[in-house]
Amino acid sequence: MLQLAHRGLHRTAPENTLAAFALSLTAGFKGIETDVRLAADGEAILYHDRNAPNGIAVSALSRNELSHLTGYLVPTLAEALDAFPDAYWNIEIKTPSVLPSCINILKNYIDHCQLLVTSFRHEIIIDVAKDLKIDCGLLIAHRPAQIHELLLCALPYPRLRAIVWDYEALDNELIQQSHAQGFNNFVYGAHTEAEHLICQAFPLQGIITDYPEFIGLMPPPARQ
Repeated sequence: MLQLAHRGLHRTAPENTLAAFALSLTAGFKGIETDVRLAADGEAILYHDRNAPNGIAVSALSRNELSHLTGYLVPTLAEALDAFPDAYWNIEIKTPSVLPSCINILKNYIDHCQLLVTSFRHEIIIDVAKDLKIDCGLLIAHRPAQIHELLLCALPYPRLRAIVWDYEALDNELIQQSHAQGFNNFVYGAHTEAEHLICQAFPLQGIITDYPEFIGLMPPPARQ
């Protein structure tokens, strides 16, 4: 099972930063999950929340302004991919506004990085699958009544063959059904050691986690 650090190892460094990414790889993670938004200056930046710490929308701030408010340099997507080309990257696109920038950036890394692009906005992922020869996945936070209807939109696109499930929505029946349709399955949102053990018993392709110690990797160093 592929092990991905959720926004990097962010208990010891700010999340979605180059420092958090470096710590996660040092801990033994092979992959990194991160989030992409569009700053007001047109930069595709790695930042999870919609709003800055002062409540202003990230989309209304330049990268430098957001960095000033957070107290650390907010990295761009290209900087992260350049810094860690050997990592497996799960890139979550947060908004439609950043999609054109992401496509322009990612097309330069298809041959150099292992990439899985995902989003809760499934229309975004369909656009990525149309435009780029890149692995794509659907982020899903609910248990669908009919998984076949959920996956129908993805079937015309051969590279759109991954699902990233919320832990609370997932069970073995769903995994088997999606496997039967040709989809790989990832999970995020497990918090306890017991939940991680359940995930490891499932036939999953990957787990996205904040807890290296629950998957046999190095725990994060203590804060100074």
